[in-house]
Amino acid sequence: MTSALLEAERNILSRIAIGGPLEEVLRDIVLLVEKPSNGEMLASILFLSDDGKHLREAAAPSLPDEYNAAIDGIAIGMGVGSCGTAAFTGQPVFVSDIANDPLWKDFRDLALAHGLRACWSVPIRSVDGRVLGTFANYYREPKEPTERDTEVISMVAQTTAIAIERHRRELDRQRSEEKHMLLVRELNHRVKNIFALANSLVVMSARSANSADELSRAVQGRLSALSRAHELVQPGYAGDDMQSSDVPLRTMFADILAPYRISHVEDRVTMTGADVGIAPDAVTSLALVLHELATNAAKYGALCGEHGTIDLSWTLTDTTLDIVWRERGGPPVAAPPERSGFGTTLARRSVESQLGGKIAHDWAPEGLRVAISLPRATLLRE
Repeated sequence: MTSALLEAERNILSRIAIGGPLEEVLRDIVLLVEKPSNGEMLASILFLSDDGKHLREAAAPSLPDEYNAAIDGIAIGMGVGSCGTAAFTGQPVFVSDIANDPLWKDFRDLALAHGLRACWSVPIRSVDGRVLGTFANYYREPKEPTERDTEVISMVAQTTAIAIERHRRELDRQRSEEKHMLLVRELNHRVKNIFALANSLVVMSARSANSADELSRAVQGRLSALSRAHELVQPGYAGDDMQSSDVPLRTMFADILAPYRISHVEDRVTMTGADVGIAPDAVTSLALVLHELATNAAKYGALCGEHGTIDLSWTLTDTTLDIVWRERGGPPVAAPPERSGFGTTLARRSVESQLGGKIAHDWAPEGLRVAISLPRATLLRE
């Protein structure tokens, strides 16, 4: 490796150290390797996909766009060209003549059509030995690698691995910070809601209580029910014991909604649906969604007045659990809110990101209707 190439590589490493954009760093690595060849060699960096079964384009600025598009997403395996084979075996693959090498039988015409006659590929490995992707050199004429060539391509693959791992560590740090901030916001949100809920429960209890003792008992009972509901939204725990068995859906709904079931004329909350057991891993997210709906109903919707009601129904199909939350008799809904509050955002994230489902809000004038569709496989242990 020439002194100029070494100096250029040191510059690349400096950029990696200060956290330069990965796309730009990888592109510069490719151009760095290509420059001494004066167009004879074309380089490529491919990422291994998250499932470990495919290769995705990361940087190949000098290769034809049509070729890059055709290669992007190929499955790794023996005989899948130089890169697919190198990623699959974890070993360097040096093909000096694409036209006559069996590893290229399925991609020979593609490569030759774009003037590519040789391809040397080495796996890019992490510090712990995992394959992260491949680094490849293409040539326009058949070409055997020299010992110097193999040293250079191996060193460049190591530099590329440093860039990729630096980028992934930065992403992990950012995700950790985002998760921390979400937990702080959620805690702040829940503390505020506890005070709002406690106030709502006292007001609702006072409407039907005939004495101070009756009011006291009613408030104590509803606060205890609210505490049981909050146990369900702890991450995998109920009290001091980790949940290990399925939670009956009706029981979970009943615990969440117990603080709001006021029976002076009729039940204000009705539930309809066959009972099913929800896997412990899904209980937290599902309980959180119902808790947020009930909280908002008590603060702004059907349960903040004297006559509002909620109908909660669910249907289990071969593929989904479909839940409908329907409010009636609360304050008229003039229009959907201009922006979603944190509780609504949290509920949506729980449904979509944690449970892989869908949630839709219909702000009808007579009351909010929320439709939730969740994958059966996520909720049930079958």
